[in-house]
Amino acid sequence: MRKALVLAALMVSMTLIPLVSASDGDGDGINDSNDVCPFAAGTANSTAGFGCPDSDGDGLADFEQPTRHAWSESASVRVTTGTTSGEVNVIEWAINGSVFFAGSNNNRVTMYDSSGIFLKNLYTMQGDIMDIEISPNGDNLVIGSKNGGCTVINATTGTFVADLWNGTTSSDIYEVGWSRDDERIFCGGFDSTLKSYYTSNYSFEKNFPGLPGWVSGIDTTPDGRIVFVSGNQRVFGFWTENSTMYLNLTNHSNYVRVLTVSPDGRYLATGAQDSTVIVTDIKSKSIIKELSLGGWVHDIHFSSDGGSMLVTRGYGTEFYVYRTDTWANIGTISGFGTTQNNRGVFSAEFNEDGDRIAIGWRRGWVSVHTISENFMRVQGLHYTSLMESPWKSTYTATSDYVGVWEYGRFQSTFDACESKHYIGSTTNGVDPSLATKSNNYSLTGIWECDTTDEEILEIPYGRAAGALIVKAGGDAQTCIETIGGLSLAQIRWIASASSRSVLTTAGGMPALDWNSVAPSDDNDGVREWSDLHDSCIDDEIILAHRSEERIDTTILEELVLCENCAQKDSFYPSTSTRFRFDVGEDRENVTDIISAPAGDGSIGFTELGFTLDNSDGLYIVPIVDNLTHGVEDAILAGGHAINASINASRNGEWPLQTDMRAFSSVSNLTKNMPFLRYLLSEIGQLKWEQMGFVGLGVWDLYLTWGKLGLDMYHILPDEDMDGVWDGDDICPDTEVGLSVNDVGCPENELDDDNDGYTNDVDDCDELAGTSYLDKIGCPDQDGDGWEDSNDTHPNDSTEWNDTDSDGFGDNSDDCPNEFGNSTEGSIGCLDSDGDTWADLNDAFVNDSSEWFDFDGDGYGNNIDEFPYEPTQWLDSDSDGFGDNNSGLEGDDCVDVAGTSNKDGLFGCLDSDGDGWADTMDDLPSDPLQHIDADGDGIGDSISSSDFDMCPETTPEERSMVDSSGCGPSERDGDYDSFTDDVDQCPTTPLLKTTLVNTTLFLDEDKTILNPLVGCAPSEIDLDGDGVTADLDWDDNNANQSIDSDGDGFGDNSDSPDGDDCPLQKGTSTKDKRGCLDLDSDGWSYETDFNDGDPTQWKDTDGDGFGDNYDNMNWSEGRTLGQFVEGATQPDRCPNEYSAFLYSDTQGCLTTPQSPDGTEQNAAESKDEEEESNLVLILSLAATGIIFVLFGAIAVLLRKKPSTKTADVIGPVHPALDNDESELEVTETHEQVKLVEESMESNASVDFVSSWEELPTGEWLPNDEHGVNWYQDEDGRYWHSTDDGFRVWNE
Repeated sequence: MRKALVLAALMVSMTLIPLVSASDGDGDGINDSNDVCPFAAGTANSTAGFGCPDSDGDGLADFEQPTRHAWSESASVRVTTGTTSGEVNVIEWAINGSVFFAGSNNNRVTMYDSSGIFLKNLYTMQGDIMDIEISPNGDNLVIGSKNGGCTVINATTGTFVADLWNGTTSSDIYEVGWSRDDERIFCGGFDSTLKSYYTSNYSFEKNFPGLPGWVSGIDTTPDGRIVFVSGNQRVFGFWTENSTMYLNLTNHSNYVRVLTVSPDGRYLATGAQDSTVIVTDIKSKSIIKELSLGGWVHDIHFSSDGGSMLVTRGYGTEFYVYRTDTWANIGTISGFGTTQNNRGVFSAEFNEDGDRIAIGWRRGWVSVHTISENFMRVQGLHYTSLMESPWKSTYTATSDYVGVWEYGRFQSTFDACESKHYIGSTTNGVDPSLATKSNNYSLTGIWECDTTDEEILEIPYGRAAGALIVKAGGDAQTCIETIGGLSLAQIRWIASASSRSVLTTAGGMPALDWNSVAPSDDNDGVREWSDLHDSCIDDEIILAHRSEERIDTTILEELVLCENCAQKDSFYPSTSTRFRFDVGEDRENVTDIISAPAGDGSIGFTELGFTLDNSDGLYIVPIVDNLTHGVEDAILAGGHAINASINASRNGEWPLQTDMRAFSSVSNLTKNMPFLRYLLSEIGQLKWEQMGFVGLGVWDLYLTWGKLGLDMYHILPDEDMDGVWDGDDICPDTEVGLSVNDVGCPENELDDDNDGYTNDVDDCDELAGTSYLDKIGCPDQDGDGWEDSNDTHPNDSTEWNDTDSDGFGDNSDDCPNEFGNSTEGSIGCLDSDGDTWADLNDAFVNDSSEWFDFDGDGYGNNIDEFPYEPTQWLDSDSDGFGDNNSGLEGDDCVDVAGTSNKDGLFGCLDSDGDGWADTMDDLPSDPLQHIDADGDGIGDSISSSDFDMCPETTPEERSMVDSSGCGPSERDGDYDSFTDDVDQCPTTPLLKTTLVNTTLFLDEDKTILNPLVGCAPSEIDLDGDGVTADLDWDDNNANQSIDSDGDGFGDNSDSPDGDDCPLQKGTSTKDKRGCLDLDSDGWSYETDFNDGDPTQWKDTDGDGFGDNYDNMNWSEGRTLGQFVEGATQPDRCPNEYSAFLYSDTQGCLTTPQSPDGTEQNAAESKDEEEESNLVLILSLAATGIIFVLFGAIAVLLRKKPSTKTADVIGPVHPALDNDESELEVTETHEQVKLVEESMESNASVDFVSSWEELPTGEWLPNDEHGVNWYQDEDGRYWHSTDDGFRVWNE
């Protein structure tokens, strides 16, 4: 009974324990019913936060005075890639915020510093890391992973501490939790089990039952009394002591992925795949806020003061931060991926201070965002954005991170005037619409805000240089080279949208001189190359540039479009009549378009550095810094066209650039000064130039440092280290250690009197001089090196001292210690005879008329005609040869002046001056010859150009020699191999010498000389008719010299042997010579009644029967004709015309008698008639043949033109020829024409095989293809072909 009572009392006491603890569960001395934060101990005594955490002890709960930040203005400190694999499932900060940890799908726990720099791989689990929780004291981490991993490691070293799951299952562990009271660790995962372990010895405590699915979220209240766990769509709260359920939430419609408890234990926030976040008041168990996220929620985290809550979406490009009093969005942080496959944030967490968020990307990257206050916040556009990465990696002057916010100069200037700590960075500096330059701006860089009392410090930190480019080798380059470049005024003219009247009116910028800028303007309103110069192409000038957000164009806007003026100009708008080409964001687009084949005529603008590095196919335009006139006038006025280069930009010479300027409110210079100095430092300048820009020149750097209050004179180059920088040092090579003046010059480099002697050696510093012997740099009129005051001869550069005072300086006085007046020989010495020669040099001391005897012959030089020859002294005939014949070259003709000097005979007459006395000279009038052995008047010496080539000419031929001294038998004047004594034509032309007659003699005994030997045909005329043999047809006939038709009969018809038909080849000899004789019977066809029959040629009675006969019985008493054997149809009665058949009468009027005197019988007559008929037929056929022959003859008489048959191209009909002409054919023989006209043809022929067969007609001109044309009497046209002639058929 007692045991039962004890057991009952024990059970009652156990049931009362929760009730007792519930009265002040968090142990802060405040009853839970009154405690605003019953699950977190606190000392706040305010009404709203009674019993809640109060970190600063001021009585107000932390959540009442939280620190909230404008997270939309935050920026990434760093993005780290390559250290994880796949999704980063968890991020966990160390308690002190110095490092954070990440877990991803590569089994490793990785550690990073607070800025996101990877430190090391801390630990490797057996599967993908799903969750990490740090212990409240920060010493250890509990890690959940796939494949049953729930392990405790040291948070600093990664040393293994405990394996909580210890292989009890291989199921994935998705969630772990370390209770905030540091009593327990919770693990849960795929097997729908939540286990708890004691942290004192890491032993298993218990399972929590009743979970509907795998565990996806675990967290505890700050006092550790309740553990919250999610499974599927539900959320549970269990008392950790007895595992009884505190709450059961079913508010989500889809799988719950995360839950977390606020630091003050007031709220439980859960996120699910239904795209919502539900905030539940833990004390009242009521929902106080539901947020719709538009995507799966992957992580939720509260700031340490509970004032802010972040929510990430696993597949969204951004996540959000909310304030926990109104649940309003106070920040959208974006930029996490771009496509469905990589975008999203799986995990994120505030650091303890709440000013940083470590972020785990879905794509496996890790980054850190921090509030702008932690940054050296630089505001600018594209150029500034490009510098963010290099600035971040090299700026170490303060703990602030460098970040770039993309704002233009208006906003940046406005922020500075509002005293914000932001630094502006632009190509055109402070916006003049909000501030005004101070009076000493050039020295201080100070602007004064117009609407506040704030001041702004502005400094340059680099060059923003641009370049204009045209296509290399194109018409635009030719145009620009013609005029010498472009001026800034012409660039303004190209780019401006303003009208002519505006541009030529002074305003914020000086007025353009339009006639100078565009001297050839055609006033059509279009900017054209030809407007610049009349030799340029008449094409529109098209400006091409990058998009304006790329900043390049701001350079032009400030320089030529008056960006800082009250009335700003602008780029001309692109229209159909005036095109402007925005090529997009890439610089390459500008250079590619201009260098392309169609780029000529356009002008591109982009960054100078990039253009210089990518100038292939481009011409960079030289620029003249002149805002009023064109380049030609600007250069004439003394301007210079500057070629683009990095040095020209750095030194400030390049006109087409502005300065990249940074500016800060003066009130924030303490914070911002380190960064401004960084921009001017070597590393800051280097990073600017490595981005492709140009840094400041050294002088501008020095001046800018001065605006920051630092005298950086030491940065100025001082090559000689004399303390004066090279820009001011006019003596840049001073020796080390010497004192210098204010322009860097020591005494040894100064020359105050400009006499060429530096002050350190000049004895007369203030008096220019050239002396250098007794004194240095003093006056020296004669330039002998001696100062004038010490010079006895100040005007004589050769003298300066006179020891014996005789007026002769010691340099010229040969007796400097003895007074003397000699001026010849030795100077300034004793001269006894007063002849000016010193006694020392006078051979006749007491004779004033003589002083020299050079040859020592006793005769003074003044009377000695040979002063240098002791054997001669007199020359009576003055011929240069001394009279002393025994002396050198003694005169052999003393009384006769002469010049002979050869063969030992001197001074005698030599008429031709060849050195040979006339008495010994064979040719006394020839200065080049003196010997003539054969006496022909031609000298024998071959040293002369004219000498005797035949020195042994016989006396007989001596008078017949030529200019070479050769007689006829010794020379061959025409080089035909026959000497002139036998050559009958000694002057035969050289080109005909091979044609000469070579027969020397006409007889075998060689006694009769050939009168034609050595003669060419052109020199021979045997018949004496005046025509030489080479042209004479018959040089043996004086009556004939030409045979034009080549028939063997000379053309001279007046001669008995002359050709009666000189233009027609013929063989007739009987009646006429050389005429056509077709039957070769000797009779011309004109006389021959039947020139087709060689047996007949005359028909006296004209009855058609020839006079010749072949019957000897007819000869008796016959006077006509002659006997010809086989004569054709001989006329028995040649004087009697007969119209009867030949067979009947034989050319008579009567029938021939039989031998008995009677007529032949009838039968015989019949036979004869038949025979006569046969003969008649044959005669008619013969007559036809004869007619054909006559026709052929007529054709032959016509000269046939040369035939050239076209191989491919067909004939061109003469009627189609534009150059149609007639070919006249001369009819040389009237009889032939009559015969031709008598020929008749009944057949129509359209082809003949040769030209001889052509019908009567005329030759026509050949066509352009060389085809022969012919027109017959019927008007038909014939043309030549390969096989003959054919009639043209149209």
